[in-house]
Amino acid sequence: MLGIMHWSFRRYIIILAGSGLLWFLISLRTPKINEDTYHLETKRSLHQKFSSKSEKYLQGNSYNVLSRMSHLTYQYLVGALPLKKKILTVGLSSMQSPTGIYLVKTLRSVFKVSSKNELRHITVLVHLADSDPDWLNETVSIIISHFTSQILQGQLLVIHAPSAAYQHLWYQPYKVFNFSDIKTFQSKQMLDYAFLMSFAANLSEYFLMIEDNIRSTRHFVTTLQQELEARKDVPWTIMDSANHGLVGKLCHSRDLPKLAGFLLLFYQDKSPDLLLLHFRILQGQKDPIHIRPLLFYHFDSPSSFSPHDFHICEDPDNEKFEEDSFDIPDNPPAVVYTNMQTLHNHLAQNAYSLDETFFLTPNALPGHQLTVILDKGVNVIRVQVLTGTAIEKLQSLEEGKVELGSNPTGESKHCTKYTFLGQLWDGQLDCRMKHRQTGHNVSCVRLVVTGPKDNSWVMVRHINIWVNHEE
Repeated sequence: MLGIMHWSFRRYIIILAGSGLLWFLISLRTPKINEDTYHLETKRSLHQKFSSKSEKYLQGNSYNVLSRMSHLTYQYLVGALPLKKKILTVGLSSMQSPTGIYLVKTLRSVFKVSSKNELRHITVLVHLADSDPDWLNETVSIIISHFTSQILQGQLLVIHAPSAAYQHLWYQPYKVFNFSDIKTFQSKQMLDYAFLMSFAANLSEYFLMIEDNIRSTRHFVTTLQQELEARKDVPWTIMDSANHGLVGKLCHSRDLPKLAGFLLLFYQDKSPDLLLLHFRILQGQKDPIHIRPLLFYHFDSPSSFSPHDFHICEDPDNEKFEEDSFDIPDNPPAVVYTNMQTLHNHLAQNAYSLDETFFLTPNALPGHQLTVILDKGVNVIRVQVLTGTAIEKLQSLEEGKVELGSNPTGESKHCTKYTFLGQLWDGQLDCRMKHRQTGHNVSCVRLVVTGPKDNSWVMVRHINIWVNHEE
């Protein structure tokens, strides 16, 4: 009996020691195991939750959310379906908001920062997700009055999902919507975008989500095309070109029905960020893909107005932009050089003069430059560039940038170092230096053509410079 007890005790010690050793070996690999199993556990938990919610929504035809989406009849409020499939749909949803109306500013930003060539490849799709007929009529009238040209060219389409689409999903009346409840707002927002995505599935190859209070950066369409080209041989589900939520998310249009159904099933359970994260993982994309620099900012974000910390460039639509200001430019002594074709009566130097003469060229091509080379370095506090005619804005340079130069070299004092100042908006730029260092000891101001123009004739009326005389 004692022998049996002794043997059992020895076996217990051996098992205990072996278990301890096994635990130690496993613990050494814990980080790797956790990293690998996270995605598996996510799939399992979401699959279980998906199955349970599927039973609730998919039992019986009246609750079949995914199939009901394909039979929705959307109301066309503005515009019509594009005649052919395009490369990109820029989609956003909007409803009544007590914080103010940003929708028109958002649309204006999208169209303004895009060239004519870029606009040929996109459709801007707006879902007015509110059942209030007065608000719908007023908003439609405003959109038509501001964007008639884009509507006629098939670049803008505005739709409305019927109230029946929200049946069994949303019970809170729109007129008493509580915007202070972030969870409720996000849930309603995801429903609105789910119906938006369902409609957009066949409009283009790719779909970009933004919101109705977003300012876009210059040529975001080209930047996205470059990213797509760079990753054409790499599988992906979602690319991110903004900081949070539904803003700046780029995906394949073929994934939209599945993503829309995913949002409809889980809109009450997670924030938009987490739902998109889970969808991305379930689709097989383990790591996020961030597009840098960011392409979209909220209007209430300082970054949306001043993406560069060194200067402030006024929008020509901004009431602060004063083309005919009484603040007369200094335009210190300088010579003007260009590699563009010049005409006998419209020389490059005319663009820098303070009279009404101007520079006119018949062949402004990407890479062409107009450079003001100052006789000596000065401390610049403001730069203004005006192209095109004063009223109709004919012969304006649609795609161009302005740079400040330093480190002059040689007898002609060409600058060897340039710093980006700002992009032209509607053929104009007006930048006031926010920090002295930006405009310190400037020797050159250069206007560079950055994109093609259908009519290559370009007029540069004024390049104006203000300097700090106190330093």
